Amino acid sequence: MAVRRAGGASTGSGAGGGGRRSPGLGRDAVRLGFGGRKGTRRGTPLFARMALAARGLVLLPAFVSCGEPPDPLLGAWVSVAAETGQTTYVFEEDGRARWVVQLAEGPDTFAVAYRVDYSQSPIHLDVGPWPAGPLAGRTLFGIVEMQGPDRFVVDFEPADPDGDATTRPSRLSNQAVTFVRRLN
Repeated sequence: MAVRRAGGASTGSGAGGGGRRSPGLGRDAVRLGFGGRKGTRRGTPLFARMALAARGLVLLPAFVSCGEPPDPLLGAWVSVAAETGQTTYVFEEDGRARWVVQLAEGPDTFAVAYRVDYSQSPIHLDVGPWPAGPLAGRTLFGIVEMQGPDRFVVDFEPADPDGDATTRPSRLSNQAVTFVRRLN
């Protein structure tokens, strides 16, 4: 007489004396996730495991970075080893920037427009026209070399009001300044 076990295998003595398997769920079905004991992985239906895997794939993009941000200059940056005093640049999404220069009498802040062209190599950065100060009415034409997500080097050439209005350095000079991302 054959006795059916949980999982589909049957035991007992048959005509051959070796025990027969009854039709239904067998070891292969259990291995695929059908049948088995409750509360175990083997007993979890296949479609439930597939649903869990699919949920993980949906969440995967939240944990995987797909490269640099579309505008790596956005945010606050502080100069390092600048001979003229510390400068902070804050680039905002709307094309406006704040440049804060630390002077002996305290910080001086300028609000100014900027444009970045990431398609150029090196990156082109135009800042201005400046509303006041020694650069009033002029635009700085610069080049930027990104040295990672939290560091860049910039070199500017002020536009000559009496000459070519778009003078830009072709390469970084010894006057280039390094900036690092300011963390709050």
